[in-house]
Amino acid sequence: MTPTSPVRRLRRLRRAERTCWTVLIGPLCAAPVTGASVMTTGDDPLSVPAAVGGTAFLAVLVLLVVFLLPLVHEWRADSLSGREADEAPHPVDWSAKGWVRVRDAFHSAGLDTARLDAVSTWSPVADLKVVHVPQPSPGRLGRMEDWGTRLQRRTSLWAIGAAAGLGFAFLKDRMALPFDGDRLLVPAVILVVALWAVAGTFLYHALTLNVRRPTVHVAIPRSWRTLLRSPAGAVLLRHEISHLRHGDPMRRRYLRHVPAAGKAAVCFDGVTALAVTPIESPAQTLASMAAFALTLTGGLYANSRVRRVLPTLMEMRADAEAVTDRESADRLSGFLTRQQEKNPTRQKADRLLALSRGWTGGHCAPYARAVAAAWVFAAGACLPALGIWTGVLDGVSA
Repeated sequence: MTPTSPVRRLRRLRRAERTCWTVLIGPLCAAPVTGASVMTTGDDPLSVPAAVGGTAFLAVLVLLVVFLLPLVHEWRADSLSGREADEAPHPVDWSAKGWVRVRDAFHSAGLDTARLDAVSTWSPVADLKVVHVPQPSPGRLGRMEDWGTRLQRRTSLWAIGAAAGLGFAFLKDRMALPFDGDRLLVPAVILVVALWAVAGTFLYHALTLNVRRPTVHVAIPRSWRTLLRSPAGAVLLRHEISHLRHGDPMRRRYLRHVPAAGKAAVCFDGVTALAVTPIESPAQTLASMAAFALTLTGGLYANSRVRRVLPTLMEMRADAEAVTDRESADRLSGFLTRQQEKNPTRQKADRLLALSRGWTGGHCAPYARAVAAAWVFAAGACLPALGIWTGVLDGVSA
């Protein structure tokens, strides 16, 4: 079997990555249209701008609560944990005695270590990898973030707060406050506005430091220096540089939170599609419920499959960029084979299969099933909305 050209296989893998991200965020982008299709029908319809604006605000709110806030909290926790670690990573000194031969091996493979933002770690079980290092906000804001993160780690404070809230809920009707509750309205409003201002500032610094100007390192364990001196070491480093070039450490972080927002949007789109389909007769009711079940199942299945297949596609794309000839492909395949014998995983098996076929065998089976399920969801969720906007279902009440 003749292997495909490097440019063609890379295009195929990048196209598959973009398709997977579209499957994840597509339902959230479609939420304003599907939601507006419900609000513009019925006995008291809203105007089109108000309906689209209202559902767009709901979509942004879901994205903020389900995706962005947990992600920022993860950044804060990882930043504090990294700075409190017993041994922080150190920048690699390529002129040091233990790294000279590694540097020479990289230079002979055409890799410039001067452009490589690498750090060294000491751990016998660590792997060569590219990591995103979250940065704290500057000055007092950073100290406040650390203080808040330390408080969130204390489960006792959460327990005390929950107990106090329950106690107040049970006793508020049986006890009289020594002051008028209306007097607290203005201070409460001021406090809420101040908290929102501080939260917005935190969010701005978090996005600036971790999205616009992220700090990403290639972490090289000292125990890997012997392996990196071999010809296979340059292939492994090119694999990690591919992750660095494409921003994969940040994408992996997104991948831990984006599917939750996508699933919420799938449920929302499915319910709104059901709300505008005709259910005036028993047959129409059964057909609408069957279409709703199929749409919801397809959307959730596609979301789950894509969440699992995206890391494999990232690794396969990095493999394709690291392999420059048949010899480097054999070296990478041999390394993965040894790793698979020690710790077998489905991802390594798919990567080995792609290497052996020269990326001519298409994508892994879960990808094809996920794309098919996504098309089923798109048809079930968007066709009723298109019927409303084109006038085909105009006047049909749910």
